[in-house]
Amino acid sequence: MKKRNIFRLIWFGIVTLFFVWQGTTYQSRNLPENTFDNNGEITIEESGDEIVFLSKNSNYKNQVIFFQGGLTDPKAYAPLCRKIAENGFTCHLIKMDWRMPQWDYKKIETMFNLKNRNYILGGHSQGAKMASQFVYENPELMKGLFLLGTSHPRDFDLSNRILPTIKLYAELDGLASVSEVMENKNKLPKNSYLTEIKGGNHSQFGYLGKLLTDGTAEIDLTEQQHVTAEKLIEFFNDIEVIK
Repeated sequence: MKKRNIFRLIWFGIVTLFFVWQGTTYQSRNLPENTFDNNGEITIEESGDEIVFLSKNSNYKNQVIFFQGGLTDPKAYAPLCRKIAENGFTCHLIKMDWRMPQWDYKKIETMFNLKNRNYILGGHSQGAKMASQFVYENPELMKGLFLLGTSHPRDFDLSNRILPTIKLYAELDGLASVSEVMENKNKLPKNSYLTEIKGGNHSQFGYLGKLLTDGTAEIDLTEQQHVTAEKLIEFFNDIEVIK
């Protein structure tokens, strides 16, 4: 066999292994056993566009819309969405076509009556980017914005907006580093709140494998998920009292 053909076979094999590995790490994994169980507090309903974690006994007027990260299995965020619902806020986990939020983020315009301003929008990574872009394009529709593991907004400026906003970023995030987050800090709405998760990384904002170029976390998945949920729920409760 010619050396050129051998090189091609080796190259094809490496590329194939890379994409198989990447596809595996972006799948949800190790979800808690009760993630999709109905009980007296919440009901889970699934359709082609979303997984709804319906809070059954809540009087809160606001609901949460969650955008998945790019290429990731949306179910990787189901435990976090369930925790949000258990604390009184119905959470809509949006499924994006081809798992690409940048292609499908506008679908929420037809899924919800956004003009009543009873929704808080956010997401992780690429989903956070598109949540901030939706707010940029539709400045009066959302009650709040939450951003997980992202350096965005980077390509547009929200600093002239007054919108309750929280950004959670991880100390060891290899895809949205602390320096990148700080570099774009001045593009967030004026009343934004930023908090760093010490020892966390990018992948542990969801129940995922360790993504390529991500840092190695120094806290476990359970702890990072707990801190994330705690900060978000506190933020949602603060918005609830805003008239």
